[in-house]
Amino acid sequence: MFAQRKKGFMSMVLIVGVLMTGTAIPTFAGTKDTITGAVSNIDEATLTLKVLNDLVEVDASSATIRVKGVDNATVSDIAVDDVVMIKGSDNGSGVIEATSIKDPVKLKKGYDGKLTGKTKSVNTSAKTFKICGQKVDAGSISGINMSSKTISFGNLRSGVSVDAYVKAKSSDLAAKKIAIRSESCTYCHGSR
Repeated sequence: MFAQRKKGFMSMVLIVGVLMTGTAIPTFAGTKDTITGAVSNIDEATLTLKVLNDLVEVDASSATIRVKGVDNATVSDIAVDDVVMIKGSDNGSGVIEATSIKDPVKLKKGYDGKLTGKTKSVNTSAKTFKICGQKVDAGSISGINMSSKTISFGNLRSGVSVDAYVKAKSSDLAAKKIAIRSESCTYCHGSR
């Protein structure tokens, strides 16, 4: 404790210290992918579900689940054919480790699913790429939407943030529309 005396004035100052608390943001927080699609299979015992005709497997064991009208929802509150939005990350083997699942959500008509994330393993000659750990065939699209322009699939690179609207075929996901998100569109929005 410090005391200071000055012409009859005494101020007492007690310095205890500074305590700062906070939460560190993990480095992967901004890289969460999002998959929207209909649930095709649920395994309550293992807390997993599959979406998009069983093409995408989701580990929901650590997910916060929000179901409209249900407090403290669990996997058992989700039904087959519900359209859900899953946020999470690919575990490296194509399984999505969900951090949150929201049920129900809307999906644009004409599509089975929407995948939002960064492109990986882009093969411009085969017209394929990976997003959210899932391989997508883009052979049936003529171009990619970028702001108000359409560019060739040959210009797509890995690491580009996109929305991929897909149809679930028997063995793969087929892109029906790909749109580059504004954070990756340097043509109109400048570099970030």
